[in-house]
Amino acid sequence: MTRFMTAGAAALATSLTLGTVAMADTTPDLRGIWTGSYTTVQPSHYYKGDQPRFNQAEWVIDIQQQQDNVFWGPSKWRGDDIDEWQEYEVTGTISLDGSGKIGLVETSPLVIGANALIDAHYQDGKIYADFRSLRNGTTYSTVLERQVN
Repeated sequence: MTRFMTAGAAALATSLTLGTVAMADTTPDLRGIWTGSYTTVQPSHYYKGDQPRFNQAEWVIDIQQQQDNVFWGPSKWRGDDIDEWQEYEVTGTISLDGSGKIGLVETSPLVIGANALIDAHYQDGKIYADFRSLRNGTTYSTVLERQVN
């Protein structure tokens, strides 16, 4: 019985080690500054009548820390007609299935709770992101590209 338990423990340790190596091979290093521009649409409670509800804006994520498949960093955006950045923070996870799927949550430093949910996908060195605000109904899709110094 002890031989079987020892063999089973060795097999488990080997599979966990191989799983960690496999995760390292498929998990991209996302650390760095990512930028993208987009068209956003605002819900009707922001604009009345024929006022334009479509706006141009830019988004910047600075992924400062990543450990295995989880990461965090500042997130900020501003509209083309706004000089001041709106600053938030994102936390995220990269799927362990090797698909490149990324889930992000954006939070505000001023309000407890999530500001937005973002479904994303890492492919060919870019992050394709679909943003859904939980507070004001704003939605958009963008392609984030890593900035090189």
